[in-house]
Amino acid sequence: MKKLDLMAMCRQNLMRRKGRTFLTVLGVMIGACAIIIMVSIGIGMKESQEKMLSEMGDLTIINVNPPPANMKKVPAMDANLLRTIRGMPGVVFVTPKLTAEDVTLKVVAGKDKRYVCDYVTVVGMQRNAPVKLGYKLIEGGQLKERKGSVLLGENFAYLFRDTKRPEGRNMVDTSSMYMMEEGQQAAETPTPYFDPLKTPLELVVETTVNGKTQTKSYPLKPEGKLKEDYAKGGETADGMLLFDEELSRILTEARRGTEAANRKSKGYPQVIVKVKDVSRVAEVENQIKQMGYVTNSMESIRKPMEKEAQEKQMMLGGLGAISLLVAALGITNTMIMSISERTREIGIMKALGCKIDDIRTLFLLEAGSIGLIGGFAAIATSLLISSILNVVQSKKTLESVEQLMQILTTPGSRMSVIPLWLIGFSLVFSVFIGLFSGFHPANKAVRIPALEAIKSE
Repeated sequence: MKKLDLMAMCRQNLMRRKGRTFLTVLGVMIGACAIIIMVSIGIGMKESQEKMLSEMGDLTIINVNPPPANMKKVPAMDANLLRTIRGMPGVVFVTPKLTAEDVTLKVVAGKDKRYVCDYVTVVGMQRNAPVKLGYKLIEGGQLKERKGSVLLGENFAYLFRDTKRPEGRNMVDTSSMYMMEEGQQAAETPTPYFDPLKTPLELVVETTVNGKTQTKSYPLKPEGKLKEDYAKGGETADGMLLFDEELSRILTEARRGTEAANRKSKGYPQVIVKVKDVSRVAEVENQIKQMGYVTNSMESIRKPMEKEAQEKQMMLGGLGAISLLVAALGITNTMIMSISERTREIGIMKALGCKIDDIRTLFLLEAGSIGLIGGFAAIATSLLISSILNVVQSKKTLESVEQLMQILTTPGSRMSVIPLWLIGFSLVFSVFIGLFSGFHPANKAVRIPALEAIKSE
C-alpha cells in the first residue's frame, strides 16, 4: 500500500469512532499537560531562586582572602597569585581589591576647602574592574588613563559637612532616604551642597611620624557615579573607587616613616576572581582553597537551593508522568478494542494481499496520530494555563498587551516557565507514548490468521 493510502485509512478509522478517539486524545492531552505544567513550575521556582541569589550578589564572583594566621607556609597574596589564578580553566578576570583602613583619609571640596568629608571608604582595583565585575553607573563614565581618576559612590555627596554652617545643621538631612517603606519612593530627593562630578575634589591623607601629624593632598578627577550595590561593596554607596596602582602609591607614601612601613608586606588584603560560568565556580574555588587561601562565594548558598529545586522538579515531573502513564494505558485499551472490532476487516485486508508490515504500520500510525494530536493539544493548553498562572502570580491588573508580554517574559517573576526544549520534549514524548502503547496491539493484529479473521462476526 502507498503511504498516502495508509494515511487516508488512518484518518478514516480515527474519524469513524470520533467519541472514542476524542476521549483517548483527551487522556494523552491531560497526561502531557500535567508533565509540562509540573516541570514548568519547577523551572519557574529555579528561575526565582537564581534571581534572588543574583540580587544578593554575583554568582560567578569568588572573594579570596589571606590564609589563617597559623598557616605560615602559604605564599602572600601578590602578583604571582594573580598569575596563577588567571591560568585556571574557567577564570576570565582577576583583580586585587586594596583598602585604606589603616590610614586616615578625608576628602575636601569647594572653594577654600569649604566642604569636608571626615571618613570615606576608598577601594583600589584594576582600571577595567568595574566593567568586568558588573558595576553599574548612573552618571558619567568609567575610569580613565590619568592621575586621580576616580568613581564615586551613589551617596558620596551626602558625606560632606559645610564648615561655614553651625554644628548640628552642617550636613544634608538624608533621613527621608532611609525611613521609607519598601517599594515607596521619596517625595523629594535631598539636594546635596554641591555636585561632586563638577566640583574639584582632593583626597587628604593624614599620618603621624615621630609624634607629628603630616598631611598630603592628592587631586581627584571624578569620572562617574556608581549605582549603590552593597553586594559589590560599600564603595558603591558612600565610597570611592581608584586604580589599584594609584591607591598603592598613595598608601606607600602615607606609611613612609611609620611602623606600618617596617612591617613585612602580607600582600593584597583581598583578591576578586570572576569565573566564566556558574558551573565552574565550585571547581575554581576548590583549587584556590587547596592552595591554603580562604574563599567565599554564593556557591555555598546556591548549591543547596539548586538541589532542593531539582528534587521538587523531579517530584512534580513524576506526578505528571503518572498521569501520562494512565493515558498510555488508555491508548493501549483503545487499540485492543479497535482490533477486536476490526478482526474481519483485518482478514479481508490479508485476503486481498495486503502486506503484514502495512497492517502493522496502519495500527501504529493510528496510535502515533493519537499521541501527536494529544501532544499538540497539551502544548496549547499548557501555554494557556502557564499564562494564567503568571498573571495571577503578578497580582497586576492587565491594561495592555505590552503589560501582558512583560509579565510573561520577565525572568524571576514568573511562576511557570515553558522553554522551547520542554515543548519539543513533550511533543516527542506524546508520540512515543502513542507508538509504544500501540505496538502490542499492532503485533496482535498481524498474527490473526486471514481465514479465522474473515469468519469472525
